Amino acid sequence: MDLCGVMLRLSLPPNFKTLHLVRHAQGIHNIALEEEGEKPESEKLYDAHLSPKGLQQVSERRNQILESGLLNTIELVITSPLRRAMETSIGIFRGQEDVNISDDFPKANNFPPIVALEICRERMGLYPCDRRASLSTRRTCFPEIDFTMIESDEDALWQDKEREKLEDVATRGLHFVKWLWERPENEIAIVSHGIFLQQTLRALHEKVGIPLEDSLLTRFANCELRSIRIEKSDMEADTLTTCNCRNYVTPPSTSIHTLE
Repeated sequence: MDLCGVMLRLSLPPNFKTLHLVRHAQGIHNIALEEEGEKPESEKLYDAHLSPKGLQQVSERRNQILESGLLNTIELVITSPLRRAMETSIGIFRGQEDVNISDDFPKANNFPPIVALEICRERMGLYPCDRRASLSTRRTCFPEIDFTMIESDEDALWQDKEREKLEDVATRGLHFVKWLWERPENEIAIVSHGIFLQQTLRALHEKVGIPLEDSLLTRFANCELRSIRIEKSDMEADTLTTCNCRNYVTPPSTSIHTLE
């Protein structure tokens, strides 16, 4: 009888989830905007790809995740559908292992599914670097990414005359966390963007009341990884149970517990 009780308790869902948050590696737009004085409205930065330094950052991050054994515990990877985020996702979670890694470190034997979602993309509007290419174009470049949760082939969200408000980005982030909580996986990696990740963490801290260290609330560096733990009690906060965002970034409800 006691054994049955133990088995029942072990089968219950855990009261927390671990989220591993990764900002994309350095993109060509980062260099153009921060070092070359390029204007963010430049069409040359459309759906920016990674720079050579960014590719190196991805390789280094993958090696660090391999050495820590973290890659073998992640059950699902969610990525923004912008090119720089998808390149980062594939490089970290599907890249080749470095031949220089010591045999003392565990090798990856886990290849979690990678799913693209609109809801975790960068602050939308005005800047071409934050406008995505069509899915029909990207599917051939990223065959290992599941795009089935994105309904529009073309980018129907980006607007050329208006930049998304930071408050709306934060609300989108809270809605995203609600969706993650409802998924069956307990350890999830998210590859996204600096503004989206920072605004989401700030909203969790300031609006939901989750205690987060100040170091977690600052802007992410390129390819930086931060991990947070979300408790069941956090998800019962009024701010989360009542928050909502525009339906155009909400993943289909029929796909909450399944990936096709």
